[in-house]
Amino acid sequence: MERNVRRRKTVYIGEARWKVHWDCRLRDADGLCDYNARTIKLRRGMPVGDLVDTILHEMIHARWPDLSEDAVADFAETVSGFLDASGLLIQDHHDQED
Repeated sequence: MERNVRRRKTVYIGEARWKVHWDCRLRDADGLCDYNARTIKLRRGMPVGDLVDTILHEMIHARWPDLSEDAVADFAETVSGFLDASGLLIQDHHDQED
């Protein structure tokens, strides 16, 4: 069953307005943060857990563009792990099949 979820197309990160493009066809990444264009792109078809990881990762890039890739990845994984351990992530059908 396909969920019809209304998704915002803009968000505020820090004091800047960012555009979010959902369900993009990205080739080599799950997400992409373009600081100059203030745009975040998210790949289509990810399981919920991966989507949360990617959203956190790209938001951290947007908010703190000078952080290293390793620091961004570590912080995003830490927050995502906390959300998962707290039972706040709802697993979708794809995750339940694994």
